Amino acid sequence: MNIENTAYGSTQDLIFAPDDSPYNKTYSDWANEWWQWHLSIPDIKENSSLAHPRDSYSPEKCSWNQSSGPVWFLPDGKDQPDLSAVEIRECTVPEGKALMVQIVGSGCSTGEGLKNDQELLDCAVWVLPTAEFSASVDGVEVMNTKSDPSDRDKFYVEPFMTNLTYVDRNYYEVEPGTYDGMVAGYYLFVPPLPPGEHEIKFSESAIEFLSGFPSDKRLSNVEYHITVPPDT
Repeated sequence: MNIENTAYGSTQDLIFAPDDSPYNKTYSDWANEWWQWHLSIPDIKENSSLAHPRDSYSPEKCSWNQSSGPVWFLPDGKDQPDLSAVEIRECTVPEGKALMVQIVGSGCSTGEGLKNDQELLDCAVWVLPTAEFSASVDGVEVMNTKSDPSDRDKFYVEPFMTNLTYVDRNYYEVEPGTYDGMVAGYYLFVPPLPPGEHEIKFSESAIEFLSGFPSDKRLSNVEYHITVPPDT
């Protein structure tokens, strides 16, 4: 893919950091918005064209349930058996939209049977203490916990309480409704990209889980080819 040769002043110009307040909202507010968007999409598993884009992506699904606000939310990566294969995703994004995607994290609620704040916290952080992740924007690496372990602290969105609303036939098969919840994790939050072709990559490797949770691996490796048409 030919990436537009965009001159960036520094890595910091490529992404928002958790202590930023893009568009007059906190970073955590936007993480919460990502989760509300993620949960607003039904998952009709028996029909791939209507299945949730996390596990059954296609280019038209990139525009599902996007709002008129300043941020365009991207589906996070599906679980894979290993990291050797890269999932390529095509997406067209309107000019002037920031991009946000969860790399690794959790949104947990009492709707899943969790009974108190401690159980919500344990669920929200279940993979985070040992998860490895990386991300790049247009070929520039912006985070990588293996080469820079401090990125685990630098980009951490600490657990916060919220309300999570699940639509009918949601991805997690939770009874529709709004529940007390908690969110934590790591996100890639990119300011608006100029018109042209762009490439956003991110991967996660989570193999050590908090005691009491399933011990399955959580692996994903995604490469988004982003097209930003000129605003006419």
